Amino acid sequence: MDEKEHFERLNQYYEKSKIGYDFALWGSKHFGFYPKGKKISEKEAQILMQELVAKKLELTSKDLVLDAGCGQGVVSTFLAKNYRCKIEGITVVPFEVQKAKLLAEQLGVSDTVNYSLMDYSKTEFKNNHFDCVYTTETLSHSIDIRKTLKEFFRMLKKGGRVAFFEYTLAEDKDFSKSEMKILDKVARGSAMDGLKDFRHDKFQDVLSESGFINIKVENISENAGPSLARLRKFAMIPYYLIVKPFGLQEKSPNVSAAVELYNMAEKGLIRYNIFTATK
Repeated sequence: MDEKEHFERLNQYYEKSKIGYDFALWGSKHFGFYPKGKKISEKEAQILMQELVAKKLELTSKDLVLDAGCGQGVVSTFLAKNYRCKIEGITVVPFEVQKAKLLAEQLGVSDTVNYSLMDYSKTEFKNNHFDCVYTTETLSHSIDIRKTLKEFFRMLKKGGRVAFFEYTLAEDKDFSKSEMKILDKVARGSAMDGLKDFRHDKFQDVLSESGFINIKVENISENAGPSLARLRKFAMIPYYLIVKPFGLQEKSPNVSAAVELYNMAEKGLIRYNIFTATK
């Protein structure tokens, strides 16, 4: 795959999605966590998901943490403010670095977070540098997930922890032809070129091959479902009036994903997982 073309598409995707993410998710790029049987707002669910990152990493104020694919800094600034850990946030999208730095200043955590323009598959950090590495729905943008995981492993201290909040897919044969066609268009439009490397009950094997141990996976699709249902409500009218009739799924990946991926998730074809492991 052409790396330059991939990064161009990735930047184009996030550039044209800025307003949508700010409007629907307050600048974050992850789903919320809804406890079973408890009615809460999306904003509260977003905070619970961020707290879950800290919980799964067993985060302390002594930790040096890598946010791999930090977006606009929503998760990292939350963790820095509430857990007083030091965080390096990296992204390949230039405007995100500036927005993340501004958010850190606004929240008073500029002394404990730093943001850089960097590819998480090829970083400038030293060996055995970080206590923790996490991602929140960013690993599907990797065009070589094994290379990315090896880079995480290299940077992580012995005994260091990782937590990946990511999607997995059923096997291709479980999707209908129309579902697969739409999935491919959404993945292409959002530069999720590595999405098909994440398969149900198999991604933990990829982690193991990369050297990680104590691997655990938790399916939290039911808890993230209300977030996707909320986005689906926003997307229904434009999708069925404009996007679907004119075959614009690749050009409108977020609208398409909100509707079509919701339907696929309801069938169990897509899951939302937390993967944890140590070095």
